[in-house]
Amino acid sequence: MKIVFIQPAAFFSWEALNIGYLGAYCKEHSKEFLEIKFYSASFDSEEDILAGCRDADIVGYSCTSPQMKHALSLAKKIKAINPQVINVFGGVHPSALPDATSAYPEVDVVVVGEGERSMLEIIQGLREPVIQSAYIEDLDTIPHPDRHLIKLERHLKKTENLEGRRVTSIFTTRGCPFKCVFCASHAVWKRKQRTRSPENIAEEFAILAKDWQVDHISFADDEVGLDRKHFSQLCDLLIKKDLHISWGCNMVVSVMDAELLKAMWAAGCRELWLGVESGSPSILKDMHKPFNLKDIRKAFKITKELGFIRRAYILLGMPNETLEDIEMTDRLIEEIEPDVVGFTILAPFPGTAAYDSQVHRDIDWSEVDEYHNIFTKTKTLTNQELHQLQKKFVKKYHDKIAFHHKLYD
Repeated sequence: MKIVFIQPAAFFSWEALNIGYLGAYCKEHSKEFLEIKFYSASFDSEEDILAGCRDADIVGYSCTSPQMKHALSLAKKIKAINPQVINVFGGVHPSALPDATSAYPEVDVVVVGEGERSMLEIIQGLREPVIQSAYIEDLDTIPHPDRHLIKLERHLKKTENLEGRRVTSIFTTRGCPFKCVFCASHAVWKRKQRTRSPENIAEEFAILAKDWQVDHISFADDEVGLDRKHFSQLCDLLIKKDLHISWGCNMVVSVMDAELLKAMWAAGCRELWLGVESGSPSILKDMHKPFNLKDIRKAFKITKELGFIRRAYILLGMPNETLEDIEMTDRLIEEIEPDVVGFTILAPFPGTAAYDSQVHRDIDWSEVDEYHNIFTKTKTLTNQELHQLQKKFVKKYHDKIAFHHKLYD
């Protein structure tokens, strides 16, 4: 049986680790021989993608909302040249809107949530229009992602050219218990966080060091360190292995303290990506953030003293946000002095609490990203005013900007 996985066009070039997991899991558990191929629109031409799918039995598409338009276009073209193919859609957008996704004639099966068990059932013959399988509680039973399948080397060469180092990603957990209104992660992983064992994670670190000569690892988790004991054990193992790989991660400011941070530094952590979001207490409350301004100030003070590179995420455009709230955010940024800062605008993607099916259902999500859209506004600020404020921030903090969007200029 021939399986093809496709990563459609994306604003960012992701490594498709989820597809690496699917490929490894299906190969390990399938009773028949599988020929599995992978194509990414970030690297492969549409001509090559279509040629690779001409004789495929199953084609899987992993989709965020901005990727859906391209995925549907590919699925339609692949159906035209291969009418018997089974097109399977999974990822955040199909999980958030399974019935709407299933309604497209070129879509045969929609996978909701975690994909490993569902994909295996599809390979074994299941053809329900929407499938959701039980979550895998013991993540150690899932083999490490097949990085040869997802052609990691070409991604590593790209990061080497862009950053001067070989960078890859790793998942140590799945799921996040928090309810931030702008996040759609729960549509796939739910709100319970499951963790891999420290030993299993450290083993993957060692493989990445030995087999792929990786210099830096980016944790792809929503948040790390929520289970303090677990994360401390991981740091201890990484210290013992002494792999000379640096790493960075998302972390909630309210779970950080000097003892844990010192262990992380000793284990190779050099970068922390922190969701500050706003300097306004009322806006943080509207966002359902699990921390307050005191937590933010404390975390940035400790991490500065320890030498971490600290990235602050800032989000503009919450419905109740005023110019005064944004001025409070500016003052907080000046006070905490992040090393890197990014200014995004609320994007109400399907799966987020900000999404309204009546208001947003006809939006062309391929034209939307975290940095720009033409419709987000607040009760007192227009979309144009939000973008003007964003550009003002970018100009003020130009030497610290995380990402230079083409529309900033």
